[in-house]
Amino acid sequence: MLLAGSISLGIFGCSSEDTSAPSTPEKTEAVAMAQPAIDLSKVFELRIEGKTDEAIDLLRTLNEQHPTSVEVMVQLARSLLDSKQFSLAAFRFEQALSLKEDTQLSREAAEAHYLAQDFDSAIERYRPYLATSPEDPGSQLRYARLLSEKGKDTEAINAFSKASKEATADDCLIMGNLFLRKKLLPQAKHWYGESSRRSNTPPTQPLLGLLLVAKQEKNDREAETTILALEKIEPGILETTDLAAYSTDLLKRRRLADFIAGGLDVRGKSITQLASALLTGKKTTPLRGSPVLGSSKLPPSRESELFADETKEEEKKEPPRPEPILSIPTETSPPKRMSLADAFSAPVGEIENVAGAAESPLDLGQQAYLDGSFTSALLHARDALKKNPQDALAWRLCSQAHFQLGETDQAEMTILEAIRHRPVDLDMRLDYLRIARETLSSKRYLQELEKVREIFPDSTEILWELARRYHIVENMPVTAAVLYRKIVQISPPNSAIAEQAEMELVKLRN
Repeated sequence: MLLAGSISLGIFGCSSEDTSAPSTPEKTEAVAMAQPAIDLSKVFELRIEGKTDEAIDLLRTLNEQHPTSVEVMVQLARSLLDSKQFSLAAFRFEQALSLKEDTQLSREAAEAHYLAQDFDSAIERYRPYLATSPEDPGSQLRYARLLSEKGKDTEAINAFSKASKEATADDCLIMGNLFLRKKLLPQAKHWYGESSRRSNTPPTQPLLGLLLVAKQEKNDREAETTILALEKIEPGILETTDLAAYSTDLLKRRRLADFIAGGLDVRGKSITQLASALLTGKKTTPLRGSPVLGSSKLPPSRESELFADETKEEEKKEPPRPEPILSIPTETSPPKRMSLADAFSAPVGEIENVAGAAESPLDLGQQAYLDGSFTSALLHARDALKKNPQDALAWRLCSQAHFQLGETDQAEMTILEAIRHRPVDLDMRLDYLRIARETLSSKRYLQELEKVREIFPDSTEILWELARRYHIVENMPVTAAVLYRKIVQISPPNSAIAEQAEMELVKLRN
């Protein structure tokens, strides 16, 4: 009897265990389904209409009602960013991350910390995001800059190297400084040169870096060239640096014979005075009419770019007139302006006078593109970029040609370069979005659309694309309807896109 009772008890226990096991997930599922969905359509409407304070008040109320809702916290953080309350925005992003680990949220939190000037926290949040999304050049460069400011040189160099093609002139200058600190002189020289080429202003800082490299390499010839270039661009710039004494001694040593021949006493003279004697026309040789700097150590092409031909001015008997920096005088055409970067990077004989050219490379490339010769268009666009690396239209033509040839990665990279030179050009942004639709994930593409809408809030093209995205892909008809109504409001009379938006609104009502 005892044995029978034990067996019965065991069978009962097993059956109880079996029947109770599935009950727990059923109850959990029931509880999860019982939670009401949070309607954020009013929040989206307020944000789109620019009523940020009202959106924040509504979101704070929703946050009190749903304290564990990640979506409410994220929308509140984004609204706080819109109102420039960066510290509070960062706090809300951190709250959301404590409930849900998400790399995209890490990026937004990093940007909020950066804007709040909490750079250590920004670095910590950028790190996990970039570990999974290294293809984001904007975040990669900002992360690299922060690492550099914090003295983490090796990490900064690695971060910069992952987005070097999109690096600005200032980024290249930072890389040059980082490599110089590590005594990697060839790399430092390369990035100082890149900074000079990518700069839209006189590149004095890159040239100072090149002078430091030449000093450490003990390359007196390049050092002299750089010293005279600096004094040509900004007289007196070397006087305020630690390179003043070095530069003075170098010019005295290398050009002493010229100074003596010209009757110039170099004792007590500063670097600016010595360079001025060479650059502005004080004779360094007793023969009247001989070229200034007759024994210059500069290559002939650079000498013609950096120094004016005073002999011609004396023959014309005209008072000296200021000439553009790095101009190349010719007898048949006015001087052609060029950047110092081009002067230092172009091989001898490469610089040409194109004033009489029938068509520019860009014109030829655009015609080739219209004719369907996309490879030819690409080659012409590259010719245009050789003459002007900041030509946004040439970068755009490169992107269009790459895209037609099926080279989407190159198309994306070149349109981003075009945008860097023309950040508020709507057509270029639209080109980028067309490419991004092919290359980015659905979520990332929606984020890019939102970013562009913030820059061009009244663009019906952007609003239409965003509305269709929310309507068709994201399945958020309420948000889409708000955007459709916005299109109708801001569109001119008889606008085709407004009529289409009204039709979509009718469909949504039905």
